[in-house]
Amino acid sequence: MTLMTLGDSHSLFSFAGVSNARIFWRGPVTMHRAARDGIASLVPKNCRPEVGDVLILSFGEIDSRTHIPRLARANGRPTSEEADLLLDRFEQALLHFRASCPAIVALSCIVPFNPAFLEPQWYGSDEECRVNVKDIRDRMNARMAAMGVPFIDFRAGYSLPDGSIAPAFSDDNVHIDARHSEPVLAALHAALPGDFSFREPPWPPHPLAEGPYQSPWKRFRRAVRARFKAIVFKQRDTVT
Repeated sequence: MTLMTLGDSHSLFSFAGVSNARIFWRGPVTMHRAARDGIASLVPKNCRPEVGDVLILSFGEIDSRTHIPRLARANGRPTSEEADLLLDRFEQALLHFRASCPAIVALSCIVPFNPAFLEPQWYGSDEECRVNVKDIRDRMNARMAAMGVPFIDFRAGYSLPDGSIAPAFSDDNVHIDARHSEPVLAALHAALPGDFSFREPPWPPHPLAEGPYQSPWKRFRRAVRARFKAIVFKQRDTVT
């Protein structure tokens, strides 16, 4: 079994401490984009899950922090309604994707929020913002947990009572610190078959993200160019 993760930056930071995980970080992709364009549109050609593999999807943190509050205010409706509209569309996209994906598809929870990176301009006060962002995340996580796929929920291991992330387990941005991955491993064992173990990730963990897809022909051409350059430099050294 191969464990793969796909999605926003939390697909990297949340699972960088899991041994042998193949991480397909697709940049700042949102749940909105996954619902609009289809999850398959975000799967690179070098991400090829097979029967028996696990593909964990990570979407929604950006939406919960930024877009849902903004859109709710613009559309004149509660953030709960705005979140549900997004989740309805994402659930349909998930059903469509599962019909063609041979692997076990799972969802990762949306992590606790970092108060320093919220957007209180959409609220009457900082406190209202903090309370509502927690409500949005709780609602989104509850909906994802009920979408009929394994739900990897490690929030309790990183969260303070108000729903914010414990500073000791934060990367000082919006992610968990993967050097403290015990709650993630426990959540994986609770939700999925398989044996998952810890690896000490480089920090920051960006080198663990899979590179972009390269066709065999492109890899061959690069190898030929590299070999040609090596021969030329060797000849120059011989002449001098």
